[in-house]
Amino acid sequence: MMAAVFYGPNDISVQAAPLLRSQFTLKVNACAVCGYDARVFRNGHRKVSPPVILGHEICGETLQDVAMQDGATIRAGTRVALCPIIPCLGCHYCNAGQYNLCMHLKEIGSTLDGGFAQYVSVPEQTIRIGGLVPVPDNLGDEEASLLEPLACCLNGFYQLNPAVEERPVVVIIGDGPIGLLHLQLLKNLAGARVAVVGRVQSRMEKAKSIGTDAVFEYNDTDKTASDVLDFTGKAGAGIVVISTSNPSAFELATKVAGRNSKINMFAGMPAGQRFSLDANWLHYNQVSLMGAFSSTPPMLREAARIAAEGTVNLSEIVTHRYPLAEIEKAILVTERYSGLRAVINRF
Repeated sequence: MMAAVFYGPNDISVQAAPLLRSQFTLKVNACAVCGYDARVFRNGHRKVSPPVILGHEICGETLQDVAMQDGATIRAGTRVALCPIIPCLGCHYCNAGQYNLCMHLKEIGSTLDGGFAQYVSVPEQTIRIGGLVPVPDNLGDEEASLLEPLACCLNGFYQLNPAVEERPVVVIIGDGPIGLLHLQLLKNLAGARVAVVGRVQSRMEKAKSIGTDAVFEYNDTDKTASDVLDFTGKAGAGIVVISTSNPSAFELATKVAGRNSKINMFAGMPAGQRFSLDANWLHYNQVSLMGAFSSTPPMLREAARIAAEGTVNLSEIVTHRYPLAEIEKAILVTERYSGLRAVINRF
């Protein structure tokens, strides 16, 4: 098969590559380029041991019938979204169904070959947890490749539990694809009043077009914090979502979070990043600080349902399309923040 093989920082080659066949193989229809993929390409990552094929936001097509753990059968030729986690199925977290927190977690597109290829092998553990989800007929392949990041955003959404407060006030720091997915979830599922803080003009305009209540350009932390606090009526936000890997976002989050608020650290940060925090501020203001990582198959199924119903419009997020041979162009537009999501859709 043809694949984009990652050999190390700044070294990726589109070439003939062996398919490490498992019991289950998918034909790849589309694979979106995550910011994580771009960072791995430039800098490598502790989870990635080259050579390996990156890409974990995958829409594929089954080549054979697949018997799922719940007794259902996914027929050959069915389009599916793939949950890229490979849990051990034996640790405490796996026994609790929290497969994304597995103590021995592996991942398709990081530790095992992923979707920047004509085919991808799916380990049995992924099948056993229900990691293949049929794609609704009204979603295209490119939209379906974004079901995986949408499922991850649902993970963060569930942790925030915004429905407990009527029309919560939310600040999303980060105007990229993930920030705009959070925007749609919080507006359309929680009825929230949402402000987006960003730096890229085209992305901030997109946030306006899909329903944000306010947009603030982030230049100076204190000035931006003052503007955001005005938006909240000086009370501060009830929810803050950090959807950018820029470390300065954390300081801004602490300045705009209100009392009894929740701060969700959704984005990964540079290796070794540390933050200072006033413990008394956290305690006396009753602030909850949480992280959110990956997702589980039930979240992927829910992502497919709400995307099919139009609660979240994934087509708004896809802005660039490339053949596999131009994978480096797709990575470049991703790291330059040109548009939103780039998708490899021709193999």
